[in-house]
Amino acid sequence: MTKNRVFSRQLIQCLPKTDLHVHLDGSVRMSTLIELAKKQSISLPSYTVEGLCKTVFKRQYRHLSDYLKGFAYTCAVLRDPQTLQQVSYELAQDCLAEGVCYVEVRLAPQLHMQSGLSVARVLQAVHEGLRQAAREHETSESVQLHQAPVFRFGILVCAMRMFRPGFGPYYRHVLATAGQQVSK
Repeated sequence: MTKNRVFSRQLIQCLPKTDLHVHLDGSVRMSTLIELAKKQSISLPSYTVEGLCKTVFKRQYRHLSDYLKGFAYTCAVLRDPQTLQQVSYELAQDCLAEGVCYVEVRLAPQLHMQSGLSVARVLQAVHEGLRQAAREHETSESVQLHQAPVFRFGILVCAMRMFRPGFGPYYRHVLATAGQQVSK
């Protein structure tokens, strides 16, 4: 029989880790969400971290639908290449701060195409943000001295089973050419 061991927080922090299921739109820093919502004139139930924790991003939820409401706010701000790149970069920085050296970031590009972006441009912006953080980490002293592993990432593209014309021009076109009634 083996004894239960208690590992120090410091040891756990130092160990290299992976995160294989991270939703980009579920990883927006609250301070960034507030900043982007103000810049883009997007209405939030609160413009403080404390207020958002009370109203939207709670420690515990009663129902899945209650939990999913937060994604409406995060997806609303992730609608241009600059914000997608910024949030991807910040996600990578947050992973590195937790000792995560490999992350697989999941996203459904059609949720970020309302302003006319293509799937390719959405994915390019996310890749650029993650790659920027990886490059900065690779040049850090701890990696150069082989005291820390390099940072790697993958991007998992999710296809939504349903889509509507409001997802953007591409989807309006797809639905129109498929012979379906399309309303703008």
